[in-house]
Amino acid sequence: MVQKFFLKENEIYKFTHIVVLIVLVISFFFKRYEFYLVWPLFCFFGFFSYLRDSFKNLWSLEILAGGIPFVFSIIGAVWLFAGANDLGLLGYNREWSYYAALHGNYLGWLLVGAVVVISRVFATPMRICVLGSSFLFFFLLIAFGIDGVPFIKRFGAVGMILITPILVGLYFHSLLKEKGVSRYLSGVSLISILFTLFLAASNEFGYLSVRTIMNVPSMVLLHGLVNGLVALPCLCLALFFDRRLDESV
Repeated sequence: MVQKFFLKENEIYKFTHIVVLIVLVISFFFKRYEFYLVWPLFCFFGFFSYLRDSFKNLWSLEILAGGIPFVFSIIGAVWLFAGANDLGLLGYNREWSYYAALHGNYLGWLLVGAVVVISRVFATPMRICVLGSSFLFFFLLIAFGIDGVPFIKRFGAVGMILITPILVGLYFHSLLKEKGVSRYLSGVSLISILFTLFLAASNEFGYLSVRTIMNVPSMVLLHGLVNGLVALPCLCLALFFDRRLDESV
């Protein structure tokens, strides 16, 4: 996502990314989790590179919105490091630290990053609205992450449930007259998101007949798998194959 849409010409970032991934793989196999520190450092480096490359237009709406996923990439990386080393950050154990890392990367980095990229296919009025939704996502995700205040957490969850299919639907609608795989991938993404919303509603009102799968709540298992392995990857792939975006970068 970074190399395709945000730091396309930055060869140093590209090389550093490969080196850091190699370090992470070696650290994983040798169980030297303290070396996971390279990942948050790398995410800081990516954010710094983005700000440096965008310095002349730093206060434009698109550049500011584009900085939001970088912030969440750092948050996700910190949670990954905390979980791997069982630091108990904010009282979270290893499992919940990994959950926080997943949400930071999937919802904060990939989803918000995709929204920023989606804005590039629209004309100015709609573009401003879509970019504005990136900032709304920022506050909704922060609210969603506040576990100790149920009202605020629900506000964040409901907000994301409403805004996500609307934005993906707008992107899918913009592709209806286009030829290529992006139209189908975005359609699969939209259907997957609507399906998980149906699951959430069925679970909430007690209509979900299959309560557990392999001793895991079916809502958690299906919701996570469909969003993590189908909805968001298909949306990102749709952006990668969207020829209109090659012209806009």
